[in-house]
Amino acid sequence: MLKNIFNTILPDAPEGIEGQAVPPGSFGAIFARAGVGKTALLVQLAVAGMIQGKNILHISTQDPVDKVDLWYREVFQRLSQERKHTGISRSYDNLLRHRFIMTFETETFSVEKLQKRVNELISQEIFTPSIILIDDFNFEKVSEEALAGLKSFVNEKNLVFWFTIRTHRDEPVEENRIPTRLVPVTGWFDMMIRLEPENGRIFVRQVAGENDTDVFFLDPSTLLIRSEKSG
Repeated sequence: MLKNIFNTILPDAPEGIEGQAVPPGSFGAIFARAGVGKTALLVQLAVAGMIQGKNILHISTQDPVDKVDLWYREVFQRLSQERKHTGISRSYDNLLRHRFIMTFETETFSVEKLQKRVNELISQEIFTPSIILIDDFNFEKVSEEALAGLKSFVNEKNLVFWFTIRTHRDEPVEENRIPTRLVPVTGWFDMMIRLEPENGRIFVRQVAGENDTDVFFLDPSTLLIRSEKSG
């Protein structure tokens, strides 16, 4: 459930609450068009984990480290201004020990290189992640064999992988609003979230999961996640 993923940073969440909506060994995905808020939501998911003491490995194939770090600083600053929880009030520098940013050139990125780099981080005791985030992952360029190997890797290392996946405004979609071209890979995901701009809000909706009693959306002015009771 979405509330269990983001409950440490929601405005009405009590202090010290822990959430575990996606267990180790899982793949999660955030689907949205460009510019809607995929990266903002991904970074909030990362900050929620960091507050709980989980090590987050953020992988970018598009942006340099300093630009990714700027996303974190901006999100953390906005959260700290609006949330009064103990975790958010801790300094940004204290949370940074739970985060590592890794970049790849888009042209040379591969699942095999990713696994090798993660293994090096762990074996050399540089950083041991529990959650790995990959922003703007192109599943259409990855073979079934490579995905199967990555899933086995995730299970072996007790990791959670989150991916953001870009959709397009006018492309054909299924009943669940997931693009038809991505149907072949959706079976890999244990949790799928889609972002949908509607009526001045960006709604955050779980695909094919339990219905939350709350409605979740991104504030258009800050891109921070919010909730309100449904109905």
